[in-house]
Amino acid sequence: MKRALILCLGLQSLCLLPSFSAAQAQTVVDGSDKNASPFVKSTLAMLNKRFAEDKPHFRKISTHTSGDKQIVCGEISLHGTKVPAAETFMPFGATQGEENPLVYEAHTIPAALDFREVNTWINHGADLEDLEEMGCVPEGSYRQYSDHLNTVLQHRKTN
Repeated sequence: MKRALILCLGLQSLCLLPSFSAAQAQTVVDGSDKNASPFVKSTLAMLNKRFAEDKPHFRKISTHTSGDKQIVCGEISLHGTKVPAAETFMPFGATQGEENPLVYEAHTIPAALDFREVNTWINHGADLEDLEEMGCVPEGSYRQYSDHLNTVLQHRKTN
């Protein structure tokens, strides 16, 4: 009987260990995570885990619904300072039931692109388009990015 009890307690503690190891404190610089739902907390935890070496900071966290799904939007900074500068924050978003949160890392499009780099820049813009559809970035953000990319592609390198 004692062995069964010890075995049950041992198995129960093993099931709890992953929960504790995955839990890390998120740094939300503006307090916008107050009264956060479990979905918001799990989204921040996923981003914290994905960018653990950079010690991310979050701000402007908000939620809204689309149909029957909750969407969380906000900004994340991977800058290593205690209080990151405003320009280091990037938009992120997640939809309840989806696998991974999206983070749009803005990169300046060069004046000319090598033909082999075109797909990379198109794919990079897909995250921005998805964030716009989720309502996490202003409407027209993807259109502006796409128009600028098309202008650059008209003058692309052919090396």
